[in-house]
Amino acid sequence: MKNKILKFSIVAIIIVIFIVILSSIFLKNFIYKNEYLDIIESKTKDYYVDPYLVLSVIKAESNFDKDATSHKEAYGLMQLLHSTAKEVNEEVALANDLQVNDLYNEEVNIILGTKYISNLIKYYNGNYHLALCAYNAGCGNVDKWIEQGIIDKDFSDKEAEKIPYNETKNYIKRVINNYKMYKILY
Repeated sequence: MKNKILKFSIVAIIIVIFIVILSSIFLKNFIYKNEYLDIIESKTKDYYVDPYLVLSVIKAESNFDKDATSHKEAYGLMQLLHSTAKEVNEEVALANDLQVNDLYNEEVNIILGTKYISNLIKYYNGNYHLALCAYNAGCGNVDKWIEQGIIDKDFSDKEAEKIPYNETKNYIKRVINNYKMYKILY
């Protein structure tokens, strides 16, 4: 009897290990891709933004569709508005006359999007939660929410329910959950 229990336990452990390994492979290859990690790490290292945070934004914004276009006319992997991309391009000088079509180029989009996140993180004194809120809702709105006491200048994702825009509230939760999964998987 003890022999059967031992054999059953060993088989059960092997099955669990097999399921965990397959789940990890599935998550890495189909849900939490790191497809553009090489570009993020090599082209944006001077921006001091965690590459997995950038992947988390890409996942939330376009789900890795480089040809994505939103109803608000945001473009590419990181869903950049043309006006925002042009402002950031003035700092990094990627293109002489940045056009909307340039934003569908993975490298251009990632460089400009990562630089924009870097700028927002600096603007909010290292608070990447506020930076992510601003990435979605704009600095004007985030500054107004802080001014009005709706959110705190030390805001964290645990306070996401305080955000008055449902889209931004859901966005911050989605990006942070993605970020946590990337940190676990990679």
